[in-house]
Amino acid sequence: MSDAYAIPAHLPSRLTISFWLWGYFLGAGEGDVFHDLEARFVELKERGFNTVRIDAGGGLCHAADGRPRGPVALREPFPGHSQLIRQMNFKGGRCDVLKRLIELFELAKRYEVQVILSSWFYLHTFWVVDDALKAELFAVPPEARLRYFAEALDRLLVLLKDRGLHQQIAFVEILNEADGLPFMTEAIKAGGPDAVPARTHAFRTLHEEALAFLRARHPDILMALDTYTADTNLELMPRNMQVWNHHVYYLWSVYFKTLDVGMFDDHAPFPGPEQAAILRPFLRHPPISPDAIKASRNHDPDVLENWYRRIWLYRNLDPAALPALERWLSETMDADVDDHRRQAETAIAKAVAIRDAHFPGIPLVMAEAASYCAGTVLRWEERSDTYWALVAHAVGLMKQHGYWGCTPRTNSGPEDPVWTEFPDRLRTINRLFLAP
Repeated sequence: MSDAYAIPAHLPSRLTISFWLWGYFLGAGEGDVFHDLEARFVELKERGFNTVRIDAGGGLCHAADGRPRGPVALREPFPGHSQLIRQMNFKGGRCDVLKRLIELFELAKRYEVQVILSSWFYLHTFWVVDDALKAELFAVPPEARLRYFAEALDRLLVLLKDRGLHQQIAFVEILNEADGLPFMTEAIKAGGPDAVPARTHAFRTLHEEALAFLRARHPDILMALDTYTADTNLELMPRNMQVWNHHVYYLWSVYFKTLDVGMFDDHAPFPGPEQAAILRPFLRHPPISPDAIKASRNHDPDVLENWYRRIWLYRNLDPAALPALERWLSETMDADVDDHRRQAETAIAKAVAIRDAHFPGIPLVMAEAASYCAGTVLRWEERSDTYWALVAHAVGLMKQHGYWGCTPRTNSGPEDPVWTEFPDRLRTINRLFLAP
C-alpha cells in the first residue's frame, strides 16, 4: 500500500459505521433520543459498531472569522411534518454545536469509538438552521465553498488536537456526496456542454487544493472523498484523496417502484394521475397538500423538489393501511431480490475496478447503503429475513474485496427503530464484517 494510503496504526483494521448525521446536536434536547449521549455510546458498542459518521457542524461551530458561534437556533427540518421521517424526527432547539461535538469526542475516546467527520450543509443541514445562518453560508460563492468548509474543519481539528481527542478521527470528508451537490453540478453545466470538461476539472482542482490545505496542516489525519455512487465521474475525483467513501443504495429501488414513483420528474405535477392511483389506497383522506409541506419551509427553492414530495408522502400515510403497504413493499423486494443482489455486486465491482485502476491501494469505505428515508411507522425492512440476507451479502462482498469500512444500512442510528427493536440484526451484520 502507498504511504499516502497507509491507515495509521492506532485505527481499527475494519470500521463498522453507524450513521448519526446531525442527530447528536439536532436531537440533543430534553426527551430526544440523543439527549443522553453517553447511553448511546454504550449501546453503540453493544450493537457491534466501532465508528460513527457525523455532520462536523461546519458553519455551525465557528463563524467565517473563526469565532465560536455559541448556541445556534435549530429547527425541525420540515416544521410540523417531518416527525414521521427517519432521521428527521427531532424537535431542534438551541444548541452549542461545538460544545456538543467536543462532548461527543470525549465520549468517543472513553468508549474507544472512531468518528468520521463530514458536512451535509448544502444538501440537508441547511434545512435545520435559521434563515440568517442559511443565507450567510449560501452567500459563499460555489467556487469558495470547498475551501470554506476545509477551513472550518481545520479549526475543529486544531481544537481537538489541543484536547488530545484527534486520534478518535477515522477520516475527514470536506463535503458529503461531493460528486453530486446541486451547487457544483449546476455550476459545471452553466456554460453549456462544451464547458463541462473545463468546469469539471476546475472543481476537481478546487477540491484538491482544499484537501492539500488540510493534509499540509494535519498530515496525521486521513482526508477522504465522499461520493453518492460507486460509478462516479472520474474527472471530478481529487487525485490527492487518501480514502474513498462511496454510497450504494441497492435497495432504495424498492421504494422507487412503489412509494417513490414520480418523485424525480420535477417538471410534472405531483401527484399526477399515475401516482395518485398507485398511492391512493395508502393515504389519509383528504391528504395534506404538497403546498402545505412547501409552506412549512417558506417554499425554499434550495430544497430539492423530490424531498418536498417525499415528506408529503410519509406525512400522509394512513395508519390503517400500513399492514397492506408493508406487504406490498416486502413482496416487491422479494420479487426483485436477484436484481437487488446484482445492484450491490455491480456497484462494489465498479468501485474496486476504479480503485485498482486509478488509486491502487486506497482504502474503500461504504458509509451509506441499502435504503434510506423510510417512515418511522414502517417495520417491513426490520422484520424481513430477505432484506437482512441482502445486507449480509453486500457486507460479505465488501469484506471479500478488502473494504476498510462499511455501514450495514444508512438507517442504523439510535433514532431508528432497528436500534431498540431489532438490535440483534445489527450485531449479526457487524460480527460478519469484523470476523477474521
